[in-house]
Amino acid sequence: MQAKYGEFVNVDNVHFALITKDDETDYTAETPAYLAPTAEITGEPQIENTPTYYDGVPGFNYVSEGATELTITFSGVPAKLMAKLLGKDYDEDTGRVLDSGVPNPPDVALSFRFQKGSDSYRYYQYLKGNFSGGAEAAATRTDTYDVRTYQMIYTAIVTSHQWNIGNSKKGLKRIFADTDDASFEGAGAWFNSVQTPDNDEGGY
Repeated sequence: MQAKYGEFVNVDNVHFALITKDDETDYTAETPAYLAPTAEITGEPQIENTPTYYDGVPGFNYVSEGATELTITFSGVPAKLMAKLLGKDYDEDTGRVLDSGVPNPPDVALSFRFQKGSDSYRYYQYLKGNFSGGAEAAATRTDTYDVRTYQMIYTAIVTSHQWNIGNSKKGLKRIFADTDDASFEGAGAWFNSVQTPDNDEGGY
């Protein structure tokens, strides 16, 4: 079977970048930083199908897409980094997170890659979204370790900024590409900067 049809067999290199500007004039973000060791990422967009009926049969179907929710399972996320992603207060002097219970997560870009088969990859860039935290659990240690991981939810939305794509201006939710596509040459610098149509060669 050709490599381009390979199954997903691994996930790694999860990076985040705080968005510094997203409006009609420009889109900018900080340099991506490594987030945490990752066990699993599952994502699914919110899809709405609206069929219309004529003469007793469906004549048209209107498809709309909402936010995409990614559930990411990490080995663990340091308290300081968790505070940054969830919009909690962190006291630099004492190393404590001061959680008011009122979420205020910043806008964040998210990037990672899936391995396809033995030697190909699919690289992902989500351009705008927010993190929310999952359950934190631990169990007493007995004669074996009961390992618990930590999940975070990343909700991806479309940017306010629009680029010239095709014959129209569009905001973007994500960019992705396969390394077994001969036209894609940007894998080597994918995590050097947030990928946009303005740096279509991966930041080279």
